[in-house]
Amino acid sequence: MRRKEILLSMFLLLFATVVHSVAQTKATNGKTTAKPNQSVKIDSTLSKDAYLELRATIRQSKGDEKDAESKVLDSVLLTIYNGEIPYSEIWTNKKGKCSFKLALDKNIKIEVSKKGFVTKFIAINTKVPSANKDAFNFNCDVDIFEEVEGLDVTILKSPIARITYSPSLEAFQYDESYTNRVNIELKKMYKKYYKLKEMQNAINSKDSTESSGKKPITKRK
Repeated sequence: MRRKEILLSMFLLLFATVVHSVAQTKATNGKTTAKPNQSVKIDSTLSKDAYLELRATIRQSKGDEKDAESKVLDSVLLTIYNGEIPYSEIWTNKKGKCSFKLALDKNIKIEVSKKGFVTKFIAINTKVPSANKDAFNFNCDVDIFEEVEGLDVTILKSPIARITYSPSLEAFQYDESYTNRVNIELKKMYKKYYKLKEMQNAINSKDSTESSGKKPITKRK
């Protein structure tokens, strides 16, 4: 009888230990809730087979409305945000290029900035159907222009473009409806920019002439 009681006690102790272990495992594998005011960073571990590689080229607008050409810009900082939280930075090379991989199923924001230039943002939704997980790539060109005193750039506080996955194309592309809406306001801003740029260039040219002591050359009628 005594032996049976000892065996029963050992069995109950072993059972309790197993139950406790299982409970801990479930708690560890379950979702965790961030504490208030605690920063939650994006998962930096990228899948080897499923990601979006963004290949960006940053150029400088020349400031001539009729001139579609632009030159590449080096040392432009691209800050990558998961939602509103920055988690990575990358700089463009001498050719104005950089590339980086983004995890899928995230809402990403890219900030494009350089000292003396107006900052722009791009929004990227990397959500892809579970059946279509793959390694994707997307080429993105962004033109930024120099800061001009008096120019209202409020519109640039919102993303100038959105990139999303297209199930029909099975690839990432620009959200055309969003781009068309933004372009209407961008065109208005650019017209003001070109006028202010011309005025600034005229003032700088006049100041340069006066400082050199030379009279401006005037054409005879």
